Amino acid sequence: MLAVIATLIACLAVFAWGVGQMPDVAKWTAQKPAATGDKPAEPATPVPPEHEHFPTNPFTPDKAATNQPKVQLPEAQYEFGRMALGKTGEHDFVVKNIGTAPLKLAKGPVQCKCTVSGLKEQEVPPGGEAMIHLAWTPKDIGPFAQVATIWTNDPEQDHFTVGASGTMYPEIQVKPDNGWALGPISNSNDVPLVGSLESPVIEKFSITKIEPSSDRVELEAVPYTAEELKEKDLLSGYHFLGRLKGIQNPSSIQESITVHTDLADHPKYEFPITGSRTGAVTIIGPTWFAGGPLIDLGTVSAEKGKEFKLTLMVNPGEEELKFTDVKINPGFVQMKLKPEQTGKELSRERYSLIITVPPGSPKGNWIASKPGQFLIKTNHAQIPELDIKLHLNVE
Repeated sequence: MLAVIATLIACLAVFAWGVGQMPDVAKWTAQKPAATGDKPAEPATPVPPEHEHFPTNPFTPDKAATNQPKVQLPEAQYEFGRMALGKTGEHDFVVKNIGTAPLKLAKGPVQCKCTVSGLKEQEVPPGGEAMIHLAWTPKDIGPFAQVATIWTNDPEQDHFTVGASGTMYPEIQVKPDNGWALGPISNSNDVPLVGSLESPVIEKFSITKIEPSSDRVELEAVPYTAEELKEKDLLSGYHFLGRLKGIQNPSSIQESITVHTDLADHPKYEFPITGSRTGAVTIIGPTWFAGGPLIDLGTVSAEKGKEFKLTLMVNPGEEELKFTDVKINPGFVQMKLKPEQTGKELSRERYSLIITVPPGSPKGNWIASKPGQFLIKTNHAQIPELDIKLHLNVE
């Protein structure tokens, strides 16, 4: 069982029936009844600070006295059931004195890191009752059970406990909690948007409006069935079913959906939709710069040469990708395409693009003012030609 870090606030209100003015609560005493009218009362019991408690019973009952207090507690344990995380649960416990002498009460030990504050020294007259108010705000999800002890001067019951138990849930559960991050999208098909808004503690709420950022986005909210609520251990909830319409051309995706509810504490939820529509081909590697498009090989030794490897991702075509014609400036630079993972069942095929500056290459500089070039023709219907700039310094 998960303990709940809680704040227990117990305050005692005394209601006297048929009794005159109650003693001043600031003048708490734990006096034994005088055997005779001349015998003085015992000194007052020390009162701990508000946030502390008596570790042991501060009262010494006079068991020989004719008149005695007697505690009656109609309810000692309260089951809160489901509680929303961050909300405060409250309950009042009634303490009755069915004896014939005043009943005295004092704050005792509490569980865990909880505290009992606000319980000041009070006397409950014979036939009277007091109210102990418990309240706390849960900090952790899961079951909880907490108990507070109250000392008494009842010779037959020197203390009693009051407590509460229940289970903490998040008030609202949202999926996806950070919106839809779609990543790279390599085709023009619609992209499904699936999510939910649900509550284990709110019996009913409504989605009042759904606002997409553009007509490229669609979303509807479908209430859970009774069977779904039972299966998920929920009280209310909605499915989100929608789509991002297919995008033809490469571009960045920055959309959003705003869902409005009738919940005072949760009036709306913002769901960003992010991603990118990639082209039919994607090149990956430290020498690749998509903004060019550019392959920057840097400085290469003319004597030693150097080999570079990039990854090329493409949508599957009718057949395996091939370069049908390659023109390279400068002409001594070599390029080779090597299949790594191919097949029509894949969302993207993977190839290695191997570029070689061979040993003994002529020295020269092909940079921004006079770049080199890869002009490549392919057998792929979506990428018939690739025109890529080349930066290279051979020395």
